Amino acid sequence: MPEVHQMSQSGRTTGSGKGYSVVQVITPSEKAGSASRTAKSPTQDWTSRVPDGGWGWLVVGGSFIVAMVLPLLSQGFGVIFSRYLLQEGTSSSLNFWLFNAHSCLWNVMGLMVRPLTQEFGWRPMAITGVLLAFMALLLSAFTPSPVFLFFSFSLLSGTGGGLVIGMTYIIVPSYFNRRRGMANAVMMAGVCIGQMVGPPFLRFLQDEYGFQGATLILSGIILNCCVGAAFYHPVEWHLKPPLQPASPPCTEPAAKDSRQIESCGEEDEWVGLVAHMRGRGEDGTQRDREKSKSTKQDVVELKPDSDVPQQGVGLRMLVRRVARNTVADLVILRSPRALIIAFGSTFFIIGFYNFIMMVPFVMQIAGHSLADAANCISASAFANLVMRILGSVLSDYAWFNMRLAYMAGLAFTATSIMVFPLLESVPSMMVVMTTWGMGVGTTMSLFNLIMVKFMGLENLPPMFGGTSLILASGFLTIGPLVGLVRDTSGSYPVSMWVLSGYVYLAFFLWMFMPAAQAYDRRKMEAEAVAL
Repeated sequence: MPEVHQMSQSGRTTGSGKGYSVVQVITPSEKAGSASRTAKSPTQDWTSRVPDGGWGWLVVGGSFIVAMVLPLLSQGFGVIFSRYLLQEGTSSSLNFWLFNAHSCLWNVMGLMVRPLTQEFGWRPMAITGVLLAFMALLLSAFTPSPVFLFFSFSLLSGTGGGLVIGMTYIIVPSYFNRRRGMANAVMMAGVCIGQMVGPPFLRFLQDEYGFQGATLILSGIILNCCVGAAFYHPVEWHLKPPLQPASPPCTEPAAKDSRQIESCGEEDEWVGLVAHMRGRGEDGTQRDREKSKSTKQDVVELKPDSDVPQQGVGLRMLVRRVARNTVADLVILRSPRALIIAFGSTFFIIGFYNFIMMVPFVMQIAGHSLADAANCISASAFANLVMRILGSVLSDYAWFNMRLAYMAGLAFTATSIMVFPLLESVPSMMVVMTTWGMGVGTTMSLFNLIMVKFMGLENLPPMFGGTSLILASGFLTIGPLVGLVRDTSGSYPVSMWVLSGYVYLAFFLWMFMPAAQAYDRRKMEAEAVAL
């Protein structure tokens, strides 16, 4: 039985400012004792309320639509704007800044998902994000200059698209327990199908209708994501009825000592999440928190239509509360495991996102057509699709080693990026792009699942938010550096080798994960002895 390393929530509620701390490590030697404690624990009944299907499959269907369309804003940047930017004669630095500013805001919004959904609900925020992405392309179609794209594309699409995609990565695992990998596979398939079909379709639109017409049509297609976002119900609405009357586990704001931590069902990764949800009210916002605290009901009363913003809350108080909750989520980055996940994801995503953005530019400058570039991207997307589905499904099995699979994907991705600029023929480029797609698909299939495995499900939102913040900072620092390298050296191969180095660095970081786990274990044992 593999070790389960988990962080438990330390009772953060609205305005408390409290964060997250490492409180648990379950090792094989502790399994027997843990089993004896949990056998009679009411947390088992509470955990059984996870939908693990039902409305969750509609959420998965909605996430499929969103994941198929919205990531085209990032992965299709080169196909959408390359002709326009090349005609305008923009520098590589400007092109990289446009893309990386968009990517920075995209990831900053991942940090804001939990606080904003707590205040306004899931569906309102998801639909708002889709409308922002729609406005981004609508305005970009009429851009008077490349610089205007910093507002119309980078700002609006980065904010709107990043918010909805961040919600998508968080809400799907929340609905599932045993079938989490399968549900994640469907969502990931949407990303790959969009990447596979999107570039040839966008190239066809540009051939037929030009830059402006193609961008307007894409903006209309993005509006269809409102349908998918409409299924994003708070998970509280669809929890299964309790198997038997039982008090909810560990509803106190914080455990006072190690004995209290033990008695709060620490082995159950859902305990902290559900307890936190109960404090937020029925709709996933914090509107009814005082009511839920005063009544102290053992069963959550779920109302059919309460996913609405709070009323009567001052703007200043609202901003302060969102900011306080956002900062509290970042406490999770004190764990070495969280830092490895966050920085590893940053180097990997910056490496492969900037690479896919550069491919159309590199191939057109080398004398190939935009259609050839689109076909190469589509070939990589097919391999990406296969590996995302395979990796997500296999993650449900106990024998599957997520860490080794994740690292193998990093190695394939980095090596493919390093080899690509050395090739001249389109068939050889397509083969390498297919290998690249396999590597990216393997690693991305486990992107959110690896957070759940190493940090616990209740810490997925703060872990995702902390990763998003570091990733956003990377897109503003090491991302544009690649464009500077290209302008200074005059060589695309050198730029791509820098990107390859980023991904290799992520690979080497993950080699230290066992050491980080051992460090957290020793730290918790020392704290337990001190208590």
